[in-house]
Amino acid sequence: MFNKLKEFFGGATLSLFVTMVLVFLFMYLLNGGKYVDLYNIRSMASQLPIIGFLAVGMMFAMLTGGINLAIVSNANLNGLVICVALSWLTGSESLVRNDMKSASVFQVVLAIAAGIVISVLIGVFHGVMVAWLRIPALLVTLGTMTFIIGVNEAVTRGYTISGFPAHLTRIGTDNLKGVLASWGVDFPWAIPIPMILFILSCIVAWLLLNRTRFGFSLYMMGANETAAKFSGVNIMKITVIQYVVSALFASLTSLVMIGQLNSIKANYYESYVLVAVLACFLGGVDPNGGFGRLASVIIATFILQFISSGFNLMRMDPYMVTAMWGGIVLILIFGRAILSYTRRKLRRRTPESGAA
Repeated sequence: MFNKLKEFFGGATLSLFVTMVLVFLFMYLLNGGKYVDLYNIRSMASQLPIIGFLAVGMMFAMLTGGINLAIVSNANLNGLVICVALSWLTGSESLVRNDMKSASVFQVVLAIAAGIVISVLIGVFHGVMVAWLRIPALLVTLGTMTFIIGVNEAVTRGYTISGFPAHLTRIGTDNLKGVLASWGVDFPWAIPIPMILFILSCIVAWLLLNRTRFGFSLYMMGANETAAKFSGVNIMKITVIQYVVSALFASLTSLVMIGQLNSIKANYYESYVLVAVLACFLGGVDPNGGFGRLASVIIATFILQFISSGFNLMRMDPYMVTAMWGGIVLILIFGRAILSYTRRKLRRRTPESGAA
């Protein structure tokens, strides 16, 4: 039975799933019944998509050996663009003291579209800089991140801007039961809308990676870009699409953030860049590119959310939690280095033992 599960899920993914179960049980032992309380379960289901969107978006960037350090600042900029668009559409004189709550559904849709357009342009910029000018993704996205944070600070002047219309905030706060009830449909489970969006986006991401030429080309480029180029892969096109998809996941993150916080700020969730990278590392995405399972990254996201919720219930200092994320990254890097070194040593010894 275990071998069949291992064959179906993949050895690493199954091991990660077992780890997820053990982490959940450990946090339950530390926090008791309040950890499995229905309110906490719903809270985790609402918060997890923020980490999940960022992790999946980061995975797309890392599959070719790249990275997207600007993904969180992109999400904050997306929220700022939505705010500016709503202020303009509703005729508000000030960005900080505005009347966005009066916006109609059509105006909200236009504002969201404006945010998505900005995210697409950022993705195209990243792709062109990485594929055409051959600038390392680390430097490109680091520069973009710094630039966007500066722009956000300049426009908001450091203020927290709140007061978004209910049509927009419901994306991050509503649940399926409440939405269907408003339509006269009885549904037993109050599944948060952010979780539904996350599930749907993961299905789309899985189809992109496993059922399209784009996904095949992405893995091929990560494994050997030169071979991919001689195989007819359009490096420029695939790289641009890769970073556009990553930026679109930042837009999804922004919509959930706006809904849950009913506000925007220049530097919301800055530490989540580290968490997104950690989820990819923990999920087995090769930082050099060429390998990574979406299922493993999703399970890693659940693990990190279980840990985060457990520590929050224990009233642990959030700065210590951030330090812990960094420590886990260092442990994973060190562990992979030791494992790689051990494998190389074993490979060198194998021919000698065979000759003997």
